[in-house]
Amino acid sequence: MPVGTNLDDTDRFDLKSAPPDGYVVLQRMSYGDKLARQAMVSKMQVLTSKGSKDVKAELDMMSRQTALFDFARCIVEHNLTDANDRLLDFKNSRDVEALNGRIGEEINLYIDRLNNFEEEDESNPEGNS
Repeated sequence: MPVGTNLDDTDRFDLKSAPPDGYVVLQRMSYGDKLARQAMVSKMQVLTSKGSKDVKAELDMMSRQTALFDFARCIVEHNLTDANDRLLDFKNSRDVEALNGRIGEEINLYIDRLNNFEEEDESNPEGNS
């Protein structure tokens, strides 16, 4: 029988924004992780329709939490350090927030591609081939 719970599938990405040899190894999210992330995104979409300053602040906080969730769940290996040569811990929000913006955006792009967040929603919503 096919195993439906294998999370050992990983992909390595060389980081153009962290030369000469920066890399991350990413793991796909489990279905439960994707459901939790979708719940965060759905809450953000509901908030955008209300349109007040308090809603904007909550929306910004949810965007931040979604990014922290993604980094903690998906990054399983990397070689990125801080200025003191300490390996960054992407389960720690301070390390994620201290990350160089270009490096963070590149990693986020790879996480999105690996998990197909937009592509799954837009291509074939019925689930038929």
